[in-house]
Order: sequence, then structure tokens, then C-alpha cells
Amino acid sequence: MLAHITFVLVAAATHAFSTVYSLSLSQECQSSLEGLLTSPDAACLNPSALLSFVVGSNSGSIPSTVNTWLTGICSSGSCTNQSISNVVTNLTSGCSSELSSLGISTSSIQSQVISIAQEVYPTVRQVACLKDDTSNQLCAVETLDNLQSVVGQLNITDLSVLNLFTDAETLFANGVQNIACTDCMKESFSIAKANFPSIVAQAEPDAQALCGASFLDGNLPSTVSQSANDAVFSNTPSVSNSNAGFRVSHTTLGPAVATLGAIILVALLG
Repeated sequence: MLAHITFVLVAAATHAFSTVYSLSLSQECQSSLEGLLTSPDAACLNPSALLSFVVGSNSGSIPSTVNTWLTGICSSGSCTNQSISNVVTNLTSGCSSELSSLGISTSSIQSQVISIAQEVYPTVRQVACLKDDTSNQLCAVETLDNLQSVVGQLNITDLSVLNLFTDAETLFANGVQNIACTDCMKESFSIAKANFPSIVAQAEPDAQALCGASFLDGNLPSTVSQSANDAVFSNTPSVSNSNAGFRVSHTTLGPAVATLGAIILVALLG
């Protein structure tokens, strides 16, 4: 069942978040993460849009933050392969000791991660920038709003292990069709299938069982459009940098990394 697959993904994400919280980040890793805020290579990922959320009040709304984040990503042009390579290289090198503590060798996975990121990024951005013309919302944000209508307001506290499982149980108890079988999700599924047919084919039986045969008929919804800027991102330095000298402690970076992971997971699934 597709619901079972979703539950496994939630459980895996929960384990990942718990692992992040338990890590003691080295100064080098902290510097690499902080560097994303001002890095020209990472600017196409609009990381500064997440800053006030991951280091601010726990009452911040996830859908609102995702809307600001993705609107910037979609309107400003795409990352180049070189930018993606540089971001992955900087993060994996800077956090090599943390990866080692998880049994992962930087030298053995760096080139693979770069290759995968470069291959997957265009599709992820394409899906993340889908827009529902009826509601005038980005599909990812609409999906999060639909989720909120079932589990309640989503904020940073929902990234705790207990709340993730509680929200998952509530979602499954109320059914997932209203969230998983929308026009936005159908378009997302079609895009993923066009770019990664062999992988998506494995999910087709579950998708059809949950959403019906029309979900896989290949007819693209007329109410969903693409908002992504086709141009390549161009970074224009500002006169002053409001993040200059910014420092984040480990107690802030732990939740920040977990939050970023959750938001990216939603973008990948939505």
C-alpha cells in the first residue's frame, strides 16, 4: 500500500532527524553549514529564506516558510551543475567527521552524491515549482495546507519524533486521498515518471490502488502550471550583507538541519 510506503518514509525521516539532533557538530561542519547563507554557489537554493524559521521562534509556520523559500527558488533561475557540485563538495568535506561517525566515508560517496544531486535537481525543482492555478498556490504549499487541515498547524515542533508519528497516525486514520490524489500530485507523479520511469513504475500499482486509474492516464491537469524560471540563476552581490558575521550555535544548528531536511523531503515527495 502507498500509505505503508509513506509511513516507512516518515519513520526513516524521524530516525534521520533524531540522529542529527544527537550529533555534536564540529566547528568545521558548523562553518560549512553557516557558509551556505552567503555562498554564491548556494544562493540559487535561497537558503536565507529559511534563516528566520530555523533559528527563530518555534511558532513559525512551515507552509508559510516553504512558500517564501520556493517562490524565491522558482523565480530566480536554476542552479548550474558546477554550483551543485561545489555545494555538495563543501558540505561533505566540511562535515567529514560527522559522516565518519555515521560510518560514511566522504571520499567514497562524494562523487556519487554530486552525480545524483545533479541528476535529480532539475526534476525536484520542476515539481517544487508547480502551481495550482485554481487556488493560486504553489502545489507544495497547497499540499502542506491540505496536510494541516488533517493534522493541525505544522511548525518546527512537528519535527520531533513523537509529533511526526502522531501526525502520521492522524493522517492515515483520516485517509490520504484528499492529499495524495490531487491534480498537483498527479502532475508531480507524471513529471517524476517522465524523468525516472523505471523508479516510478514500482509505485504505480500502489498509486492506482489509492487514487484510481485516471491518476496514471497521462492526461496533464489543465489547472496546474509551471512557475519555474527557465533561466540560469545569476547572483548579484548586494551592497551590504545582513548575515555578515552571523554565527549559529550547535543548539540552533541541530534543529536547523532537521528542519531543512524535513522541508526538502516534502519538496521531493510533493
